[in-house]
Amino acid sequence: MDDQTSYPPAGPQRKGLAIASLVIGIVSILTCGGLLVGAIVGIVLGVVALNKTKKDPAQFAGSGLAIAGIVTSAFSPLPGIVAAIAIPNLLKSQQAAHETAALTVVQAIGKAQVLYSVTKGHGTFADLRTLGAQGLIDAGLASGQKGGYIFSSEPVSVSGLAPMFDTTARLVKVGTFGTGNRTFYSNETMVVFETEGIQPPTAMPPDRVPKNGTPIE
Repeated sequence: MDDQTSYPPAGPQRKGLAIASLVIGIVSILTCGGLLVGAIVGIVLGVVALNKTKKDPAQFAGSGLAIAGIVTSAFSPLPGIVAAIAIPNLLKSQQAAHETAALTVVQAIGKAQVLYSVTKGHGTFADLRTLGAQGLIDAGLASGQKGGYIFSSEPVSVSGLAPMFDTTARLVKVGTFGTGNRTFYSNETMVVFETEGIQPPTAMPPDRVPKNGTPIE
């Protein structure tokens, strides 16, 4: 009679580490690497799970899941890195566009002042509301705010001096997430001056060149 040895049936292969690695990898993608902690944990668990499947395939399975977990965890910080590079550049481009538009508006106000002076103004200048009422600037600009800037243009009258006007473009908000970083000033000389910060340059009669601004060539 042959001896027969009885062995207990093999239990199910374990995949817990591999599954955990993949889950953490997927979550890390959604959280841009989970501040790198999630990415590192996912990679470590995936490597450990892969090693176990190679050393003891009878007990451990899920090598494909482990590899997927390693790959997803490794690439999870990539969206965050791309965003960290792209977003500041996008914000700077938008700010530059707002600044250029504000400069163009200041120049347009100057032309409107000159046109008003030689027609309805009879040699004098006006404020934005009057320029808007005369159809020399659009209604939105006549209200004083446009494109993240607050615009002002006021006549200046000094005894013994020719009529003058001051035009300014002041930022609503400065900084990284602000409209821009440059403010503008111009007057009857039609030269536009700029400066960094929320307050625009200023010039008092009779000297019409601001001390706190740089002329734009």
